[in-house]
Formats: sequence, C-alpha cells, structure tokens
Amino acid sequence: MFKQYKSVAGIYSDYWHAYGGMVKLITSPYVHTAFVLLLLTVPSWSGIWETGSKAGEGWWDQSIAVLPNLLGFTLGGFAIFIGFGDEKFRSLLAEPATKGAVNDYVALCAHFVHFITVQAVALLVAIVVKSFQFYSPIADPIRDWLPLLNGIVGAFGCLLFLYALTSVLAATMHVFRIARLYSAFQSQSRQ
Repeated sequence: MFKQYKSVAGIYSDYWHAYGGMVKLITSPYVHTAFVLLLLTVPSWSGIWETGSKAGEGWWDQSIAVLPNLLGFTLGGFAIFIGFGDEKFRSLLAEPATKGAVNDYVALCAHFVHFITVQAVALLVAIVVKSFQFYSPIADPIRDWLPLLNGIVGAFGCLLFLYALTSVLAATMHVFRIARLYSAFQSQSRQ
C-alpha cells in the first residue's frame, strides 16, 4: 500500500521539478495577476460589508460553477498538445536535455499538469469549504471568530480560483507557443 503513495509522491515531485518549482510559481505573472484580482474582489470573499454569520459566504458557488468547464478546456488544450505536429516534431521536442534539465516536451507537459492541478485543487477547496457551511453548536466557542476565519479561508479559496482562471490564459499561450514552434519547425524543414 505505501508503495503506491511513494509512487504518487514521486510523480508529483517529477512534475514539480519539470514545472520549475517554487521559483517558477512565485515569479509567475499569472500568480501576480491572481493576487491583483484578489485585491479587486475583496468584497466577494471577505464579507467586509456584511455582518454576522453571512460574512464571507458564497464565494465557493462561483468556483464550483466555473471550474469544471475550465478543467475541460485545459484538458482539451493538453490533448491538442499531445497530438500536435508530426512524429518528427514531437521527437525533436522530446530530445534529451542536458543533465539536470528537462526537455521541451516534458516542460510543456508539466505546465499543463500544473494548470490542471491548480484547477482541481481550487475546485476541491471550494467543495470542502461549502460542505462546512452549516450551523453546529460545536462551533459556538469560536462563533465570534467565524467571520475572520471565513475571510481567511475565502481569501485562500478565491486566490486559488483566480489563479485557476489566469492559468487558463497561460494554457492558451502554451498552445499558441506550440503552434509557433511547429510553424518554425515546418519552415526550417522546407529549407
């Protein structure tokens, strides 16, 4: 059983390395754009103009409504990438890289895996948070803190949602990049 977990951890480690790790994430213009959008949408996830138990509630419904369609779009883009070009072009992309680096094919696949992972995590967070939106007397000792907790969780969930949205733009640009690479490859092979 633990062998399966080790295998899953290994593939995620490979993906994270091929994506570029934390440096790539922190320096991503798509993450930066998601933070700007988070600031612009504070009222929708923080509940700052609401009082009581309604503060910060409801942001998850938008995530749950939108993210499945985005996942489908991104998976479609990934399928386009996998089947794009002829065998010669794909083998050129998959040529071995220098030691410690990843080739273009694996790097592009890692970007799509990243987009899909972000979207799936954002959807899962929204579903889990929505499932906790009910009254329970067990929460009475922290009832006064719930608006603050809802705001913190709302910021995190909305940031994931907004990053999932901006990552769709990144996925689109990667499909375009592939098309440009293929066009350059075709031009070069005709010479």
